[in-house]
Amino acid sequence: MQKKLIISIGTGRCGSVSLSKFLSAQRSVQMLHEGRLDSHKLRKLIKWNNDEEELLSWLNFLLKQENNNEYIGDTGMYFLPYIDLIIKKHPNVRVIVMVRDKKEVVKSYLKKTEGRNHWFKHDGEKWDFDDKWDPCYPKYNIENKEEALEKYWDEYLQETNNLSKKYPENIKIWTIQDLNSEDGKNNILDFLNYKHQRSIDKEFKHNTKLKSQKESIINKIKKWF
Repeated sequence: MQKKLIISIGTGRCGSVSLSKFLSAQRSVQMLHEGRLDSHKLRKLIKWNNDEEELLSWLNFLLKQENNNEYIGDTGMYFLPYIDLIIKKHPNVRVIVMVRDKKEVVKSYLKKTEGRNHWFKHDGEKWDFDDKWDPCYPKYNIENKEEALEKYWDEYLQETNNLSKKYPENIKIWTIQDLNSEDGKNNILDFLNYKHQRSIDKEFKHNTKLKSQKESIINKIKKWF
């Protein structure tokens, strides 16, 4: 059976985890998040620049997985520069773009990447090197991290808008709010031409607030002891 390819893109910190969970909850769908394939105990990340060979090899690997899933997909901000190539090689691919409010994305990234700066080529003195994630993002000649993040968000949105106009059959844009409504979830599955019974009644939003509350409680307990 020829599997159907799904690619999810977005800046990151934009609802991609929620989307992956939602799609993976559907029958006959296997949706990875940023290259994590638990069945093979591996994680495949793609560099932002000049990684075409690795990208195509990875997608071919996914499409040849020996299971009964009809759909296979992966999520990653780093797929954006390769969308033209992906569509050329896989004309029936469906690309889901997730968009979140600019201020929320910047704020979330600043907290998530404290001590690191993926968007600026640096010498390791002010920021820690991250060999795994640094290559996955574009670099700007902007040392102020918050300003670089804002530029990253602006350029990402502009490029995804351009691509959605260029490939209207392949690319659609949604927000995290769409994952909180039945209409939004159904629209995403319609875009994928999904024909099986649907699981749309569950809340798929990744609850970072609950996670932070849990971490706060654990830290308080540690102080008591």
